Amino acid sequence: MLTENEIQNFSREIAGLLSNEKDVELLQPLSAIEEKITAVITVNMEEERRINTACDKIMDQYAREIERGSVDPHQMFLMIKKKLAKEKGFVL
Repeated sequence: MLTENEIQNFSREIAGLLSNEKDVELLQPLSAIEEKITAVITVNMEEERRINTACDKIMDQYAREIERGSVDPHQMFLMIKKKLAKEKGFVL
């Protein structure tokens, strides 16, 4: 996951790229656009964190199978995460 500082830097970079596009007209000050991008990324990352937590809880139910090696934990986590994300309408 990205740190708050990384999110802000990423948002600043995206807003800067948008402001340099000749076909894009900014209707808000650049700082307001940066703040909105930061907010959207932050909300998105929080939702992904919640999905990861739900995945971990489901994975705990399959701890024995994982320990026996009958299930690849990484593949299982990804499958569960995709399914939960799809159910929530969340794009990974």
